Amino acid sequence: MATYRAKLPRGSHQPCHTVFIGHNPSLETWSSGHFFANPSNRFWSLLERAGIVHDANARLDDVLVQSHGYGFCDVIEQPGNNANDITPGQLKENTPLFLNRIENYAHGMNGTLKRLCFVGKRQWKHLFEPPLQRCDHGLQPQDKRPLAWPDLLREVEVWILPSPSGRAVLSKAERLATYIDLADSFEHEVEEERT
Repeated sequence: MATYRAKLPRGSHQPCHTVFIGHNPSLETWSSGHFFANPSNRFWSLLERAGIVHDANARLDDVLVQSHGYGFCDVIEQPGNNANDITPGQLKENTPLFLNRIENYAHGMNGTLKRLCFVGKRQWKHLFEPPLQRCDHGLQPQDKRPLAWPDLLREVEVWILPSPSGRAVLSKAERLATYIDLADSFEHEVEEERT
C-alpha cells in the first residue's frame, strides 16, 4: 500500500515553483499516494483542458513533481471523501500546523516558490480569523493574507482555484476559467524569463 505524504521536488528534481494545496486527501489519495485520485475529481482533466498538462492521468503528480517543478499537499492530512465532515473547529485548530508546514516547505525551496494554488475556497477562507465570508477565484490581492501568514511567503502569489470535486456546483465554463487564467500566468512568466 502506498503511503500518503506531501509531494515536493527535492534533490535532482526541477526547483519547485508552484504548490497545489487540497483541502484533505480523499480515501483514494490516502490509499494510493496520488493526489486528486478520486474518480469524481476533475482536477487532472481541468489542468489538461487549461493547457497546463498534456496528458491527464491519475499518477501525473509524480511526473509533475519530479520533472516540472510542481508540488502537492493538503491543508488537513486527514482522509475522507467529504470535506464537510471536517469541522470549522478542526480547521481552526489545524491552521498553525499548516502554516508552519508550508513555511518549512518554502524554506527548503530556497526562494524558487512563486505561487500557492488552493484547490477550492474553503481551506483558504478558514485560514483567516474570523474565517472569510467570501472570496473570489483567481489571484488573490497581495494585502489579503491571514494574520499569521509567514513572512517568507509574503511575496508568493496565492491563487484560489475552483474545486474540481464532483460535489461542487459550478458550470463547466466557470470551473475551467480560473485554470485557464493560471495557465496564462505560467506562459507570461516564461516570456518574461526569456526577455
